[in-house]
Amino acid sequence: MPKILFLAFTLFTLAFATAGERRFYPCHRLEQPPLIDGKTDDEAWQNIPEAAGFYIFGVTGKYAVEEQTCFKAGWTADALYFTVCSDESSPEKMVALLKDGGDLWMEDSIELFIYPNGAPAYAHLLVNSLGSRQNKLGTMNWEAKTVVGENNWTLEARISFSALTRPAPQEGDEWAVNIARNRLTGSGNERCTSWPLLETGFHDLPNFGRFAFKGAAGDRKIAEENEINQKYVRDLAGKITKCIGLAPEYEKDLSGLLKLENGWTEAETLLKEWQRLRNEASRTDADYRRLAKLCNDLSALRQKSDDCIARGIMETLFGK
Repeated sequence: MPKILFLAFTLFTLAFATAGERRFYPCHRLEQPPLIDGKTDDEAWQNIPEAAGFYIFGVTGKYAVEEQTCFKAGWTADALYFTVCSDESSPEKMVALLKDGGDLWMEDSIELFIYPNGAPAYAHLLVNSLGSRQNKLGTMNWEAKTVVGENNWTLEARISFSALTRPAPQEGDEWAVNIARNRLTGSGNERCTSWPLLETGFHDLPNFGRFAFKGAAGDRKIAEENEINQKYVRDLAGKITKCIGLAPEYEKDLSGLLKLENGWTEAETLLKEWQRLRNEASRTDADYRRLAKLCNDLSALRQKSDDCIARGIMETLFGK
């Protein structure tokens, strides 16, 4: 029988961030305000850096693997802007029925927490994938639109500083911010994720991330994305490195299945996929988008094996 690789697979899914980590995002002044239509291709967003790597709440330092979430943010003289892209392989299963004012945290939704300097409390805004809004601002003087695609859903929002009852920030100011996601379509392990690493829930103000308000982004996008996502990239690369170590044993076991007289077409398919992923993992570039997709594919190998004749063998390999 193949070796039991459950421990190794468990190591593959672990990250090593520490509680209390404070994440920073350079929030640049937008050269022009984007059209709030739920799409992320507006020219205003093109040179704005993207932040990725949402943490799973309740599991210290573990990044989401099943579906990725990323965001961009910027500001003008009168408003703060967000765009959030949530990967979703099963958009038809998303739960979004409630209208404005409903308990949107119970559905597939994004939660935005904004705590301006000097404010008596932070603003808490929610938008479900349907585009319905909920907030504690006492005003609906803010906009949000969503678009559901084939493999993701996107949110675009404009929150006026008047709605936050605070003046516009100055360059150099920092505000506490949390961007969080509720996802109901998965296994439940990654139902609640957030950009900052939280300890007590989405309202864990001491561990919110920080937005550092800056001038126009200029040509710094790539350099800033590398800096913002550096730790996330290291984590993804570490997971892939561990999986490369499993490749010889995995391929040997699958090759053995191919020799059985019943055929094992499923094992042949999995073997080809594993070899493809191993080749991808051997590349030297460290783009977090590609690495995140690769880790998602590696994580999905077990789900694919659960649907094939070799289910028992695969469970021995990866653990039940």
